[in-house]
Amino acid sequence: MHPPSPDLERTRLLDFARASGDWMWETDAQLRYTWVSGAFEAITGLPPLSMIGRQIADSPLLDELAQPLPGGRSFHQLLQEHRPITRVLTDKQTGRGVLRISRSAVPVFDAQGQFAGYRGTARDVSAHVEAERKAHVQAELLRKLSSQVPGVIFQFQLHPDGQVSYPYASDASRELFGVEPPRDGNGGDPTVPFRLLHPDDQRGYLDSIEASARTLTAWQRSYRIVRDDGSVRWMETRAMPERLADGSTLWHGFTADITAQKQAEIALRGSEERWSMAAEAAGIGVAQFSLASGEVAFDRRACTNHGQPWPLPHYTLDDFLAAVHPGDRAATEAAIRRALATDGRLETRYRLLRPDGQPAMLELFARCTHDTAGRVDGLVGTCRDITQQAALEQLRRDKEAAEQANRAKSEFLSRVSHELRTPLNGILGFAQLMSLDRLHPLAPDQRRRIDSVMHAGRHLLELINDVLNLARIEQEDFSLKPVPVDLCAAVESCLAIIQPLADNAGIRLLAPQPTGCWATADARAVEQVLLNLLSNAIKYNRAGGTVRLVLQHDGERVTVAVSDEGEGLTTAQQTQLFQPFNRLGAEQRRIEGSGLGLVIARTLSAAMQGELLLRSTPGQGSTFTLVLPACDVVRADPASALPAATPPAAPAVAQKHVLYVEDEPLNVMLMQEVFKGRPQWRLSVANDGASGLAAAREQAPDLLLIDMNLPDTSGLALIRRLRDDARTSGLRCIALSADAMQPQIDAALAAGFDDYWTKPINVARVLDAVAKAMEKPTAP
Repeated sequence: MHPPSPDLERTRLLDFARASGDWMWETDAQLRYTWVSGAFEAITGLPPLSMIGRQIADSPLLDELAQPLPGGRSFHQLLQEHRPITRVLTDKQTGRGVLRISRSAVPVFDAQGQFAGYRGTARDVSAHVEAERKAHVQAELLRKLSSQVPGVIFQFQLHPDGQVSYPYASDASRELFGVEPPRDGNGGDPTVPFRLLHPDDQRGYLDSIEASARTLTAWQRSYRIVRDDGSVRWMETRAMPERLADGSTLWHGFTADITAQKQAEIALRGSEERWSMAAEAAGIGVAQFSLASGEVAFDRRACTNHGQPWPLPHYTLDDFLAAVHPGDRAATEAAIRRALATDGRLETRYRLLRPDGQPAMLELFARCTHDTAGRVDGLVGTCRDITQQAALEQLRRDKEAAEQANRAKSEFLSRVSHELRTPLNGILGFAQLMSLDRLHPLAPDQRRRIDSVMHAGRHLLELINDVLNLARIEQEDFSLKPVPVDLCAAVESCLAIIQPLADNAGIRLLAPQPTGCWATADARAVEQVLLNLLSNAIKYNRAGGTVRLVLQHDGERVTVAVSDEGEGLTTAQQTQLFQPFNRLGAEQRRIEGSGLGLVIARTLSAAMQGELLLRSTPGQGSTFTLVLPACDVVRADPASALPAATPPAAPAVAQKHVLYVEDEPLNVMLMQEVFKGRPQWRLSVANDGASGLAAAREQAPDLLLIDMNLPDTSGLALIRRLRDDARTSGLRCIALSADAMQPQIDAALAAGFDDYWTKPINVARVLDAVAKAMEKPTAP
């Protein structure tokens, strides 16, 4: 065969170009068109001859989505390189508008190797580019939408040869499975999730895929995966399969992480199992009431609780109420009706009359149920046998009542201690000062008198300490010694003690006529009762009034009556008179007292097998009568003398400053007298907490003595403020108080006090303790 002629070859090429829909073109070295094929007009609407001699148009190079390529290169810049080009995309202005043109061309060189122009082809790819752009927009929209879905949207394909691939998977693949989603049709990672499957879930997972592919039914599976970091997560996949023309199966599905849900389910199952066990152990049953039928349904445990057989058919609300104890029936029915009427909760307890005759206490908790329209249609709840619990609760209430009584007792004892020790502090303190005064020694008669004062004061202190032992009231053990007591002598002694109080108040004391009245009693208790009665008769008397004492012997009883001329008491006041701390408003008239004297007096009277009677008329005064068993034996109970304190030598200390925070004038005066004999010490006084705090900040004393009951604050509050302030936190602080209960002492030391001294003070010991306290270095 002969090779084709050049003309035939050219004709063939033109035919191929026309068949492909392309047009051909040539340029010279200046990129001017020298020839354009006839297909150019059909595509662009421009005649080919109109382009001859015109330079090829320049425009930016575009990517497949018709967007300018990075770098901003143009078509002319590319052609200036005189190299072949393939499928270069640019825009072209034509008679039919802007077209996206794809060009391919080769450079032409002359015999001397000089660049002579380009020969190439061009194709209109506008429709293809637009389709690519739309596809890209759709893919980007799908990506954005899938990124908001809490899981992986995917397509999974099982090919006829058993191979698998992922035509599509959303970006959540990274988070759920730790793999990149498929790109550009690469099929993704075919090993996911198979290589991540928990060993216990592999067989079931593969079987479920095979079943879905075979039957073309929906595929739904929950399974575990073990991620590369070792963590175990629960996944759930839902997908719908379709059979493709090539025989492969394509699933369109969604996979979500359900770890939290699974954990909740597992926890719920565990909780339900524990509840079932606990309900069985605690005897909790379930009960339900239907408003429409009027019937009550019990589960097995509820039937057991109510003493009924299980199952229990046709058990009505009336049957249930009939089994409730008559004393609780009305309240139980009212509670049920109220819950149904108000759509509220039902909480009730009721005693039950079981068929076997055994009594029981049940507790019912329920709430309303509703129909589809939201109307109340019944109740559902739990019932529990609380027979033993009710007994335990009663024991607990009894225990709480006893503890409350103990707390009241502690408060009672604390108040007694404080109120009685405060005046006693002055009595014993000044008596000690007079006894210890070596500059002005007492005459023998005066010393005997002051010794008697100290003896009486110490005796009173013993009585106070005895009162603190009243904590044993519940055990009826008062440590009393029943002996024959001369009531005349007891009255005389009490009158001598109380006379200064009467003189100061302007009250006249009328002593009884001497008579032989003896009683079986405790001497100190008798004196304490009488002192309480006399003290009250003086304090609550009228100005210039009289207090009368009458002794009588009445067969097996003897009485001591103490009468005043005060305002008297109403019937209502008399009913409250013997309540601890209830002073019937006397505290508003600034009458000293604690509201405990009569409580102690009546308690001690009863402990001595006697009683304390009251007769009072408003406006005419009151009469308190101590009644005791009579005694014919005339035998006195000798009193023991208390030894006087021996004053220690005052320590030689350089000038030191002591700040005393105290509002009671008598206590201040006593301390000032104590410090007079110690010129090396300087005592300053603050009458309340605020001034004490200010003085401590300004003067930085060497020692602070602080009362625990100040008019504007407490000692506990003051020591906390001192310790919290850098200027005073290191000062040595000692509590000096009439509060002598151990809990009060412990609380003060815990709050920051360095020591705790109780009143009444022992002067010699206080002087020694002050000297020792100031010898110790203060905290920095």
